[in-house]
Amino acid sequence: MAKYIFDFDDVIFKNTPEFKPYMYACLEKYGIPKMQSQAFYKIIRVDKFWLKKMLEHFSLDPKIYNEILKEVDKFLNTEIIKQIKILGKENCYLLTHGGEEFQMDKIKRTGIINLFNEVIITFDTKTNAIEKICKNFPNEKIYFIDDKQKHFDELRLENCPNLTPILYTGQNLKLID
Repeated sequence: MAKYIFDFDDVIFKNTPEFKPYMYACLEKYGIPKMQSQAFYKIIRVDKFWLKKMLEHFSLDPKIYNEILKEVDKFLNTEIIKQIKILGKENCYLLTHGGEEFQMDKIKRTGIINLFNEVIITFDTKTNAIEKICKNFPNEKIYFIDDKQKHFDELRLENCPNLTPILYTGQNLKLID
């Protein structure tokens, strides 16, 4: 059986098209105009975005963090989740880029953490984690599904001869034959 490495944000979790607008709407409900929260997000995202920092910056009650994250399971890509369940935990890896605490909070609260053999969160490139998985399974086909071309451009494909990158753009993926 092949191994599958899935990106979290914007592959499994509809972060940009659905969760961010939801987050901004929640912040607006507490008096933070969308333009202000978006501007702050652009600054803080290069330094491991953490929703708690945003709440602190705008002097909002830390309890709002849990209120915002209680809805994260609604932002899952259910079609991909169905395929992951069929592929099996032993064949699936979750690799995400971002601040470890916030990413892990989102992942845990979606309820999908147990669908993966390993969850890897990095703020560096994804290259080392991908190469390690390829090295651990040299005789198996490895598929890496991500929504950002830059993560493919950073790969050293000579170290991953068994890797097939798949750029996810919202298309209907057929990972199961």
